[in-house]
Amino acid sequence: LDGLSKNSEHIFLLAASNLPWDLDTAMLRRLEKRILINLPDFKARKRMFEINLPNGSVDSNNNVVVEGLDYDKLAEITEGYSGSDIKLVCKEAAMIPVRKI
Repeated sequence: LDGLSKNSEHIFLLAASNLPWDLDTAMLRRLEKRILINLPDFKARKRMFEINLPNGSVDSNNNVVVEGLDYDKLAEITEGYSGSDIKLVCKEAAMIPVRKI
């Protein structure tokens, strides 16, 4: 980060960490703004499941892949999951029928 002020071009630096409390204090001093992005709440987790596992989804052979999901229950049991965790759960769930073949 040293020397950035010597250049007249605009520079935008974005850093992300899932362990911000473990970052070096010297680095933290050089980062001007900090924004905390919390884990998704119940409503957000439910919506993620609705998007990634829509009810009535069909495969290329018109077979119903997802039916009768309880999105409220899925959101409830995934408290503490990140968005990427939920996406992985959905991906794994979608692979179950394929693995049976």
